[in-house]
Amino acid sequence: MKINKILKRIVTLSLITGSIMYVTGLVQFEKTLVEKSYQDMSLTQLQEKVETLSQNGDLPFDMGMELMGRWTQKS
Repeated sequence: MKINKILKRIVTLSLITGSIMYVTGLVQFEKTLVEKSYQDMSLTQLQEKVETLSQNGDLPFDMGMELMGRWTQKS
């Protein structure tokens, strides 16, 4: 009976730990992927990407700031 309780606790903790690691890894991966891709884009490409992402409601704040910064540098 004791082994059964211990096994349940180990499985539960493993699932919780694995889930937290998975979610944390996805968030960090997605952020670095977006940061690298938009900084290397031309102004036209960045404008198109910002438009697409804003229509979907997925526009990162930093990407919008990058576009506004480029607009002010261009003027």
